[in-house]
Amino acid sequence: MGRRTRRWVLALLMTGLLPAALPARAETPAQFRAAVSQIAYADPGTGKTVPILLLYPTRDHVQPIRRGPYHLNVAPEGGPALDSLPLVMMTQGPARNGLAMVSVGLFLARRGMMTAIVTHLGGMEPDADPRAGKGDRVGTVPLWPELPLQLRAALDAVLDSSPMGFRVDRQRIGVLGYAAGGHAALAAAGGVADPGRLAQICATHPDDRTLCPAGAKTAAAVSPKRLEAASDPRIRSLLLMDPVGALFADGALSRVTVPVRLYEAEKGDESGALQVARVRGLLPRPPEYDLVPSAGHYAFLTPVPASAAARFGATVQDPPGFDRAAFHARLNDEVLDYFRRTLNAVP
Repeated sequence: MGRRTRRWVLALLMTGLLPAALPARAETPAQFRAAVSQIAYADPGTGKTVPILLLYPTRDHVQPIRRGPYHLNVAPEGGPALDSLPLVMMTQGPARNGLAMVSVGLFLARRGMMTAIVTHLGGMEPDADPRAGKGDRVGTVPLWPELPLQLRAALDAVLDSSPMGFRVDRQRIGVLGYAAGGHAALAAAGGVADPGRLAQICATHPDDRTLCPAGAKTAAAVSPKRLEAASDPRIRSLLLMDPVGALFADGALSRVTVPVRLYEAEKGDESGALQVARVRGLLPRPPEYDLVPSAGHYAFLTPVPASAAARFGATVQDPPGFDRAAFHARLNDEVLDYFRRTLNAVP
């Protein structure tokens, strides 16, 4: 990994772009500590180096990386506690804060799984200063066709280029996808996206920043060509949180035959643009399904304390009456249970 990419990852850790620890709660006991390592993949479209954060179980001592109310207790480059590890690739698609779901990754790592948090070009350039507001590429390139290709390239890098790759059990690989990352996961697992559907969606919902970050002009950069994507046989299980389903036409998910767990925030798609229900209906096997009452679209991102809310904007705002911390008190355990069942992954 180049020095600039490493500096970018460390900058994220040290500038407060990390969630706060959740309050004490009943949960599946941690069996290990969490180690962190940094690798990279080459973006298939541009060749640029893009970072991946690996989290995995260790017995080594941890140290705090702290900024204000945010902290991450990890063992940098710690020794792995297990010789064979299930792997969960984590993607939220392009995002200014690519580590907004790091608490889920840490939770799984401390319970015997490796997680790989994938950064996607289209959010923040790897060498951009996240505090300067520069380098933002959202809405400037045809992101949707690129996302599954980036996810696959990241998986290649974890397995083939990472010092930890030989420890991954190739029969136990899953993907956790949130929002645009859910679209990427479905496409990588065999879904056939049609970016041409985006033009009508953005014309109808130009204020939807998940699908149309540049408003109605977003679709102008997207080719209407259908994308034929072969199923990646390495992916054995999907867990999707408010995935973008709008670009999948009838029959587009017929080849997604792996187990799927689908979370939908009750108030996460009030504009009707994400079309989460469409994913549920198109899957050839009924997924495990959980409608989260009163939740907004950002409910799946880690809670932050009120004192830090101004730094995170809309991503920390919930509908009245929804308790994000209480929801996460059960969410992490449900994610762990699902991947243990579908990947047969009890350490």
